Amino acid sequence: MGSRRFFLASLTALLALAATSAPALAKKPDPAGAEDRLPTAQERAASDRKAAAAERYVASTEASGDDLVSLACAVPTSTGSGEPAATAEAASPGAENVTPLACFVPQGFLAVEARDQINGWYCGPAVGQVIANYSWAMPAGANRYVQRDLAFWMSTDLNGGTGSWNMERGLETATWGSPRRPADWDWIVTRLEDTDRDGWVGDQLDAYVRSNISHSRMPLAISVKPHAPDSPSGAHLSSWLQPVWSVGHWVSIYGWMFVHDGTDLARMYFTDSSRDEGGGTGKYWTPTRWFTLMILEHTRLIVW
Repeated sequence: MGSRRFFLASLTALLALAATSAPALAKKPDPAGAEDRLPTAQERAASDRKAAAAERYVASTEASGDDLVSLACAVPTSTGSGEPAATAEAASPGAENVTPLACFVPQGFLAVEARDQINGWYCGPAVGQVIANYSWAMPAGANRYVQRDLAFWMSTDLNGGTGSWNMERGLETATWGSPRRPADWDWIVTRLEDTDRDGWVGDQLDAYVRSNISHSRMPLAISVKPHAPDSPSGAHLSSWLQPVWSVGHWVSIYGWMFVHDGTDLARMYFTDSSRDEGGGTGKYWTPTRWFTLMILEHTRLIVW
């Protein structure tokens, strides 16, 4: 599913963009809750359908060339034939068949605001608050629901954290009937797997994120260990600078930039809520490859 074409070397300079800093000291862990069951046959079928639709979407963008960065148009003009003009002079000024060519970086972003969790185990409700506010098109600074309502729908206080299935249930309640929720939308729990058997998993995550954000225009909820001291890969959230023992932490994915090619060029943008728990509250980005590793080292589940 999808080739891994490497981008031109000149783009790598964009990696110099730094993520926002987070507090240095890690405090108490922020639990995401235990995963307490396997999906039913119906849930697995729904997940498979959504994953297949996401893969079809990114395949279509690849076929059209929209998944590639175009730096070929050093001169941003083209002729009516669709072929780029060799020089600025080659395109006749004022000619009816001359149109601009866009040099672009493939990306997608949603208008969300970060929220700080009101206590140490409310990372799930805080993510639900971010997504509900977006789905209901709330004005800046306003909340559709308070975190305790979301915690009730997600059974967060009952379990001391939020599991993926309870996150899915809470998001269904919090976004039902909202203006930005697509008419055929259904929140799904999906296990991240190498569905195309190519030895990679990052391309699956890349497809799910790009499809959700750029096609469906909806955020995702992802649970990871934010900066595990015993992580085999060392991958961690940019909002957690110091290692901390944690059973898991929820963040909301609201944006992406660059198509995943196996390097650290592609990135995912997320909101964090953990200013008082050892991380940070705000908007950050982390390489897609790192997110893939963190998910695989945790529950392997996403809610989208």
